[in-house]
Amino acid sequence: MNKQFIYIAVLVVAMMLTGCINNNTESEISDTRFIMGTVVTIQLFDIEDETLITESFNKISEIENLISLNIESSELNGINNHAGQGPYKISANTYYVIEEAIKYSVLSKGKFDISMEPVISLWKIGTKEAAVPDREELLTELNKVGYEQIILDEVNQTVELLEGVKLDLGSIGKGFAADIVAKYLRGEGVKKAIINLGGNILVIGEKAKGIPYRVGLQNPYEKRNEYFAVVEVADKTVVTSGIYERNFTKDNILYHHILSTKDGYPVDNGVVCVTVVADASIDADALSTVLFLEGIEKGLKLANSIEGIECIYVDENSKFFLSEHAGEIFELLSDEFQLVDSY
Repeated sequence: MNKQFIYIAVLVVAMMLTGCINNNTESEISDTRFIMGTVVTIQLFDIEDETLITESFNKISEIENLISLNIESSELNGINNHAGQGPYKISANTYYVIEEAIKYSVLSKGKFDISMEPVISLWKIGTKEAAVPDREELLTELNKVGYEQIILDEVNQTVELLEGVKLDLGSIGKGFAADIVAKYLRGEGVKKAIINLGGNILVIGEKAKGIPYRVGLQNPYEKRNEYFAVVEVADKTVVTSGIYERNFTKDNILYHHILSTKDGYPVDNGVVCVTVVADASIDADALSTVLFLEGIEKGLKLANSIEGIECIYVDENSKFFLSEHAGEIFELLSDEFQLVDSY
């Protein structure tokens, strides 16, 4: 499959994603590009200025050039290549992303860990080479994992990795990029916009006065553009982590991309997906993975303990679970799903 075909296919997916958001606004300008390994769509509804969209994509490219493993000259690859050689000077943006990631590692007691790159590389999920790795090799790479082996120096703005440690910021980077774009657009006076980074949705303002945006939640058992519910949000971000996006099947076993730091295998806790609604996309991005890893019971308790965070879980039996105030913004669209009042 060539890259052009991949781009067209993913572009269609992006158009379907943005279709789940009702925007009966008077005017709109938008653009869609493939960046950060996904399709990104930016829509403005109150200011018709193409330069704002162009600059927004430029800012995403700047972030990608810092934290992408797929760009050889990225700052992240520089960090990884310097492992075991002492402190490495980094930019303020990269420092912030790593610092925030470590915060969520501490919060999850190591379940969420950006040093899982050696294990992620073995699985190659999301590529044509995806395969179940040799168990002994997997255990060897797991020994290199541990956020405690990431040393930050705020004064000198450096990061130091112990020998063998490598970072992957894929579980938090898109959220940070969305926040950067939102900050820029708000600074330029934009009051109505949608930023969609491959399904990581951030909305600026509200659809109309007193009327929130309606963001569709993908039915994890159906094809794209099939939604089991919507959440109504204004000036919020909506991010979902699930087993249905990046996976492969071997011997009738589904292997997905959300891996356990304990044994290196995909987490098997009955969760199919979890959606997080938050103010900052970097928080929603990281927390969607954290809450998936925690499982439903512990995850709901954690979400309820964090101010401004709501979540929606779906389990393998088509049951869904809401955090304390999620019912205020949630609307069920399908009778195939059953609400569980308490876990």
